[in-house]
Amino acid sequence: EPGKADQPLISPDFPSYNFDVIDGITYEIDLTQPSKFDPKGELVNPEASRIVNLAFNGAPLDPDQTFVVATNNYRAGGGGNFPGITDDVVVFVGPDTNRDVLVRYIVDQGTINPSADANWTFRPVTGATVLFETGPGGAEHAASVKGVRIEPAGDGADGFAQYRITL
Repeated sequence: EPGKADQPLISPDFPSYNFDVIDGITYEIDLTQPSKFDPKGELVNPEASRIVNLAFNGAPLDPDQTFVVATNNYRAGGGGNFPGITDDVVVFVGPDTNRDVLVRYIVDQGTINPSADANWTFRPVTGATVLFETGPGGAEHAASVKGVRIEPAGDGADGFAQYRITL
């Protein structure tokens, strides 16, 4: 809600493993919009759209454009009950898990330097702040996050730390 401080960023009803990030495009998440889906992946607000300013290579995304998306077997197999994920759109099913592919890549490269490229952000909401919890080790990474200001907001539950984002 605009003008409201310290709102929860994530509803505890929604499993966090169903929040996906798509790399290779840029976009904003408009938190003032209602959720399109409920926690079980059922469509509840067909007209809702939290994803705004969606772009590819700096230009607005063409709705007729197609992409190949690499994902894990949970999502490709229908996990999360998201629409559009059906066997007829799967291009390739590899014999290895994503984890195994990444491990082999890291072993082959020796050293890698993964970093987020800030391809998405929250759309600004006047006077609003949100809170989220994560492990206390998150403090050492908060300052390096691009495109968003994260600040400590005290202790969370069960040994977690609480952080604030100003929208």
